[in-house]
Amino acid sequence: MSGHNSSLLAHVAAKLTSQVEVLATESLSYVLSQSAVARRALELAVRNAGADVGQIARVETEVSGEAQERLDLVCFGADGSERVLIEAKFWAGLTPNQPATYLERLKNAAEPAILLFVAPATRLDTLWPEVRRRVPAHFSLEEKATDDSQVRTATVDGSQRWLMLTSWRKLLGAMSSRASDHGDVWAERDILQLDALCEQQDVEAFLPLRSDEFAPAVPRRLLNLQKLVDDATELARQREFADTTRLNVTPQSYGYGRYLRLGGPAGPWANAWFGVNFERWARERETPLWLHFNGSEMSLAEITRRVGNDRFYFDLPTGVEYEAVLDTVLAGLEWIAERIVTDP
Repeated sequence: MSGHNSSLLAHVAAKLTSQVEVLATESLSYVLSQSAVARRALELAVRNAGADVGQIARVETEVSGEAQERLDLVCFGADGSERVLIEAKFWAGLTPNQPATYLERLKNAAEPAILLFVAPATRLDTLWPEVRRRVPAHFSLEEKATDDSQVRTATVDGSQRWLMLTSWRKLLGAMSSRASDHGDVWAERDILQLDALCEQQDVEAFLPLRSDEFAPAVPRRLLNLQKLVDDATELARQREFADTTRLNVTPQSYGYGRYLRLGGPAGPWANAWFGVNFERWARERETPLWLHFNGSEMSLAEITRRVGNDRFYFDLPTGVEYEAVLDTVLAGLEWIAERIVTDP
């Protein structure tokens, strides 16, 4: 949107704070508080997604609830009711309260109300399934189709409550455009400052280190994933749909893994790298385990014709024992191998 490489706000944030989401939330609150034009842009953004929340009269940050939830930003209607609950995200995970407790907060809303998550555009495809997965079973979600790739939306229990996810780029772009059209110069400048901060987070994506990240759980999990790769490869070899002859464990700059061949005893075989890919985990989908073909024996075109793609991710089950996770990964590898040996 802005075309900026940096801004004063982004520069100061990088130097002085590790709580960039808090800074972005406070900045968004300031813009909405100071500019009726910006508030109108937010009203139109959620209305275009199907949720008409009426007029937003004021906003507050860090609003606490009876269930100890703390909302990033709450937008109130002229009657004082909560109309839009905003959760600002960059790369932090969802909290235990998100979205279940927040939806409960809107349960008895007499007027239309919406729980809105705002996140980097590159995270929408992975965050939306996770948000939906965390919605308790007693809520009924009906996802609404949209032509906009930067908007996800669903109604809750067929009521006037909505769940929505959009990108910083989409929201700030709408606010900036409206501010420009209506001559609100100060709001436009502030929005561009915030946009540059969000763009920096999206592009650089360097997360400030936290003390809890140095706890033993982090390296233990990485070691668990390495074991998962090794065990799945060995079992696939024993079941003869993978071959590792003269191929070793080969860590790459993007993660731990190994080269192998997938196929069958009588062939054909397709060469691939299988392992933990940090780059794709961070940028493409919220799962650590990936397989990608290199086409050195069977061409990538032929692999794609037989399998449908030249790279795959493995959605790992949570809350289960190691053997169940291993079985899931092994089944995925076997599914791919079967299609390698089957000429459609």
